[in-house]
Amino acid sequence: MLWHHSSPAGARASGGTPRTGARRGFSILETCLATIIVGLSVLAIVRLITAVTQQNFYAQKTVTAEMLANNIRELTAGLPFNDPANGTHLGPNPGQTTLAQYNDVEDLNGFVANPPVDAQRQTIASLPDWQQSVTVTHVSPSNYSLSDSLPNDSACNLDRVRVTVSYRPPGTATWIPIVSMEWLKAKL
Repeated sequence: MLWHHSSPAGARASGGTPRTGARRGFSILETCLATIIVGLSVLAIVRLITAVTQQNFYAQKTVTAEMLANNIRELTAGLPFNDPANGTHLGPNPGQTTLAQYNDVEDLNGFVANPPVDAQRQTIASLPDWQQSVTVTHVSPSNYSLSDSLPNDSACNLDRVRVTVSYRPPGTATWIPIVSMEWLKAKL
């Protein structure tokens, strides 16, 4: 025997399927949760992009500063320890007023280059916001630790050369040290 079940009018959709509580959209709670999830995702992406941009900026500045410090190191590699005519004297000798006149490593004590210079003593005009500062100190050959130095007029055979490369952001007056490099130069 066939049983026939009758359903109330309109209980079936146009496709012949029953409408047993089918939903038509998202609830307010679901919409709020989706909005919060998307918002947090966008915030995380923005923070990531900001962090990567800052790291790129600092990496770029560090590479430039290391190159400028190495320029001074190369410049000193070709210079004698001190001037044989004037002996051991830190700083330029009398009459030396330009970098081109410096003829030994000790002449570079107190030298500041802005814009910086390359290893051939040429000004790098394309980097006006950079500065190289050089300090030369006498070092005792029996104790050449980085904190030990001898007076300016001491007779010695070993100097410590330190170059600090600084950057000045455009529109500011403050120099920010980026890299400091030290090495020893011996009298041969």
